[in-house]
Amino acid sequence: GREAREQLLEAEGALPEAVVACVGGGSNAIGMFAGFIDDPGVRLIGVEAAGAASLGGGRTGVLHGSRSSILADDDGQIADAHSISAGLDYPGVGPEHAWLKEHERAEYVAVTDVQALAGFQLLSRSDGIIPALEPAHAIGYLPTLARELGPDDIVLLGLSGRGDKDMGTVAAALGVT
Repeated sequence: GREAREQLLEAEGALPEAVVACVGGGSNAIGMFAGFIDDPGVRLIGVEAAGAASLGGGRTGVLHGSRSSILADDDGQIADAHSISAGLDYPGVGPEHAWLKEHERAEYVAVTDVQALAGFQLLSRSDGIIPALEPAHAIGYLPTLARELGPDDIVLLGLSGRGDKDMGTVAAALGVT
């Protein structure tokens, strides 16, 4: 995040209006957000998988020794999570994200598998970059975000992983043989 901040200031002479990254366990997004947490004019937007949205639909609890936001039933038992992306198919999130949400410093949204597949295809076609399914969720949120921003607004998108590992999953989901 700090490196991305420096590069963006050098290239554009301005900070972004928003920093967008996928959130599962949390490391990719929190790394990108870290360089902008102290910039209140920069929106931090974490994108969860709709079937594993512990920040959007979870509750406070403990998972793997960390108190955070988790998917759990009324008895506190961990609930099933689902995402087309193995990396986002997790019933909890890092405690840093729970703190950022609680203190209203970051916002969290959920994207469906269909939106993630659309994001996967969008970046593959527009830039020739095959994203992993995890950041494809963040890409899938960009059309929604674009309706809120102006044409000259800068959005910093966190990409992580390699998409070649997900080609079989994407082909099966799209019915391509």
